[in-house]
Amino acid sequence: MLIAPVSLRLLPAEELAGDPCPDACVELAFNPTCLNDEAGAALVPERVRITPADLVRLRVESGFVLGEIRAEMQRAESAWRQHLGRWYRDGRLAAEARAPDISLLQRVLDGLRNPGRL
Repeated sequence: MLIAPVSLRLLPAEELAGDPCPDACVELAFNPTCLNDEAGAALVPERVRITPADLVRLRVESGFVLGEIRAEMQRAESAWRQHLGRWYRDGRLAAEARAPDISLLQRVLDGLRNPGRL
């Protein structure tokens, strides 16, 4: 499922008149999201009202989480590059030796084809 675009709306004073929670003056709405390929199968999330302070907190916390996700992705990419470098070196050494080590080459090829089996 893809992330749906988000829209924000500052509620006008007229809409907040007589409201039990006038501090929650920011309306957060997500666009409908298709659940699958079936026609008409869409999820329409409820609109949420939050305070401006909640909006700032949401922005800051989402920034922290995205930073952690980026850091984890970079660690995984670095590990992948290290493994790839080792496989490349091992494969080159085996190829340069006149009598190639078939089992080593097979492991290198398996590692390149199936990176999830590190």
